[in-house]
Amino acid sequence: MKFRSECGFTLIEVIVSMVILTVGIGIISSIVADVSRKNFFSQNHTQAVIMAQNKIEELLNEGYESPDLYEGSYENPLNPVSAAGDTSGIYYQYWAIEDLRPIPRSKEITSLIQWEGADGDTKSVVLTAVCIDQSN
Repeated sequence: MKFRSECGFTLIEVIVSMVILTVGIGIISSIVADVSRKNFFSQNHTQAVIMAQNKIEELLNEGYESPDLYEGSYENPLNPVSAAGDTSGIYYQYWAIEDLRPIPRSKEITSLIQWEGADGDTKSVVLTAVCIDQSN
């Protein structure tokens, strides 16, 4: 008696391949979600650094004697602001001016940008620069 060769997959083979496929899709989905979350944080962080740097440059360009460089802590009255500077953003912008001692005629400028991350935690960027009066 001859047996015919049967082609096809057994139920066990189909189940095992579906489990492997499901695990693979799950791993890929988790990697894509993690990359997207990190990309979102990176984009917000980059914008915050640019905003902090722009504020420092704006204050430095005004010169040592500018009223905007009087000692004190300041807050952007438009908070929260966007990267474009309008009121539709997620960023809170602060800066502080402090006379440096013992260095005469110099001021420290600290620029702080804060925002709420996707995880609900407060994220921040702090940049510092020194303005020295070079008129002497």
